[in-house]
Amino acid sequence: MSVHGALRATDFKSAIVLAVDHSGDSDSTWAITGNVLGGAIGVEAIPDQWWGPLELREANEPISGDLWTVRSWRVDKMGSAAIGARSIRGC
Repeated sequence: MSVHGALRATDFKSAIVLAVDHSGDSDSTWAITGNVLGGAIGVEAIPDQWWGPLELREANEPISGDLWTVRSWRVDKMGSAAIGARSIRGC
């Protein structure tokens, strides 16, 4: 359902509404849909009225930025990842 919504909808908001409005486990479906679309088209697609009041936004923005660059991470033999100027042990 998440992939269907992400592919069928014309924008982020309509994809989330489609995911929420189906019968079933809609809270998981909209969360997955949001993750798929966020990864595919970026945070700019999220409507301002949803993004503005997001709880813990300041904590989540650096993490989402790191995840956006995951393909460029350099992981050493010990499992540490170098992400820009920071390093994360055990990634």
